[in-house]
Amino acid sequence: MMRILIVEDNLLTRLMMERSLKKWGYEVVAVDNIEAAIRIILEDKIQFVITDWIMPGGNGIELCQQVRALNLPCYTYIILVTYLDDAQSIVQGMDAGADDFIRKPIQLDELLARIRAGQRVLDLERKLQENNLRLTETSDKLLAAHELINRDLKMAATMQRSLLPSAAAQGQGATIDWLFHPSTYLSGDIFNFFPLDEHHVAFYILDVAGHGIAAAMQSFTLSRILSPDTNTGHLTYSVPEDPGTLLVRPAHSVVANLNQQFQTNTANILYFTMVYGVIDTLAQTIELCQAGHPHPLYLQAHKPAEFIIHGGLPVGIIGQASYGSLLLNYHSGDRLFLYSDGITECESPTGEMFGIERLRLFVEQTRELAMRDVIRELDGQIRSWRGGDGFEDDISMLVLEIN
Repeated sequence: MMRILIVEDNLLTRLMMERSLKKWGYEVVAVDNIEAAIRIILEDKIQFVITDWIMPGGNGIELCQQVRALNLPCYTYIILVTYLDDAQSIVQGMDAGADDFIRKPIQLDELLARIRAGQRVLDLERKLQENNLRLTETSDKLLAAHELINRDLKMAATMQRSLLPSAAAQGQGATIDWLFHPSTYLSGDIFNFFPLDEHHVAFYILDVAGHGIAAAMQSFTLSRILSPDTNTGHLTYSVPEDPGTLLVRPAHSVVANLNQQFQTNTANILYFTMVYGVIDTLAQTIELCQAGHPHPLYLQAHKPAEFIIHGGLPVGIIGQASYGSLLLNYHSGDRLFLYSDGITECESPTGEMFGIERLRLFVEQTRELAMRDVIRELDGQIRSWRGGDGFEDDISMLVLEIN
């Protein structure tokens, strides 16, 4: 059984990680300062360390440097826990001797995955020492494993894209188009657009906190729950006494239902933001419920684009959270833009954010373009603003045009 040293001065975070690691079958030693950590590493020969970046009387960078200077007989794998996510901080941590990073708030699924990855590295190192394997053979195995992981991630990314609606899809009374760029192979963003009955069309966009596999799995789950093809009638529909009749649920009721199902706890801290809406083609209305997500942009003929500000808390934060709906009376040609904060918070090479006002002006200036051209123009602007194709956060936008 592998022993893991936790170096964390925050009692709540330390207890949370300690309890989770023991549940996963690891032996745990926990301290709150680097002096105690060095002593335990020397005395107990612990090879796996999870340390906070910032602590009173020292920091994780200093701990990394001291461990690497010890010239220990066996390799010590170190994961740095930090709020920082800029490239300079990552370089500083790697230079100091860190092997991996995990961002706060800690996602338990991601923590377990990174521990297992580090454990595989230590297992490989032990095998190298025991069998004196040639370096080229080891490189081939690592390359094959890396290629296998990449292949699986690409396959999962293809599956995720298959859940998105068809570009330029049409429903009763509306046409859509969208933009989607995951920051890695997989994304925590997902959106869709689908008919509920002959007079109602539903749509949503959501953004699961974090990135990578854990966030993507949560978005997969939510997509299946919200889909009318798999929904049993308890979420997007109300089921009255007559089982043969289905009534469309109000938007806020759908979000409130999700909030009850997906509450954050020690085993699941993947909360999410979303906008859920329903178009009623008879009443010519759009009902919207916003839960912590960026404010939608609404563009009407001969009027400036405006933000729809009517929101509640993200889903999964508080079980007793209440949600309300906003009703818009639409006209033919109106456009509704739903987007993730990966667009407005996209940073230029100098660190300037794209921003909500720049996005609003773009929507106004492209009002005469067809939707597919609007998406193409925005894609080009975001890439140009970023200075390349590498995005720090997932990029997603769903645009609806009333027919």
